[in-house]
Amino acid sequence: MSKRTTILGTACVLGMALAAGQATAATLTDWALTANTSFSINDNNTSGGATWKGWLLGGSAAGPINGLGGMNVQIDGNYTHNWATHESFEQWNLGISPFWAGMDNRVGVNVNYDTVTHAGSVTNFGVFGEQYFGNVTGMVKGGYLNSTGSEIGGHGNYLGAALAGYFVPDLAVTGSFDWADLTSGRANVNFNRGDVNLNVWGIMAEWLFSEDYGVSVFGGYAYDQIHAFGDKTHDNVWHVGFRWYMGGGSLVDHHRNGNLNPWLPGTIQSAGSGF
Repeated sequence: MSKRTTILGTACVLGMALAAGQATAATLTDWALTANTSFSINDNNTSGGATWKGWLLGGSAAGPINGLGGMNVQIDGNYTHNWATHESFEQWNLGISPFWAGMDNRVGVNVNYDTVTHAGSVTNFGVFGEQYFGNVTGMVKGGYLNSTGSEIGGHGNYLGAALAGYFVPDLAVTGSFDWADLTSGRANVNFNRGDVNLNVWGIMAEWLFSEDYGVSVFGGYAYDQIHAFGDKTHDNVWHVGFRWYMGGGSLVDHHRNGNLNPWLPGTIQSAGSGF
């Protein structure tokens, strides 16, 4: 596997309200399900960099924890097949997020395991929260990273912040910034040792075009800065996909009364697992 593939695999394991009324939020009263699929293109603009494509299939289930007022739990899972000329790798992701939900906010903890073929795995242990300001949602997350495998074994931290604006109840536009840093014992051929750093600026839009059937289309762009073992690369990541929400309702209702906002679980969604 090439150095470029290793760096990409490392990045993967590490994708104003104007016219709508304020949506009421509350804890879950029943189980909510989502399913999604997306296609992505990762264009490395460093000289000689490969262009990778990815196809993702995933979903999540969230529901109340009986006997604990306001407490809920969500389980997420994703599979991604990534390929370029003469190379490919598979990515698997599984996470669990217990969280408390109120009328104006949600807070919780997240454990997420992400593994990439021939590039090891990363597990994050973190906290997250979101606060509702009328038709704008503010989101933060952060925590600890533990990685395994000969390529990236080590530990580190991650942080992220995002704002989602609901211009109309069925349209969300989200801007985000994510940072992750991993200290590893590996050295590259130039003996630059020990550090993998990733900064991601992202923007995405999601439109629920069928409230009755709960079907939305989403797309976005992310600019990734990757500093790995002394090497620096810069990626442009584009993705587009479909998401299905169980039950009727507007997009803001699904994001605040059902499954967690897709940005919240995990570490850096735009770099690997998708929105």
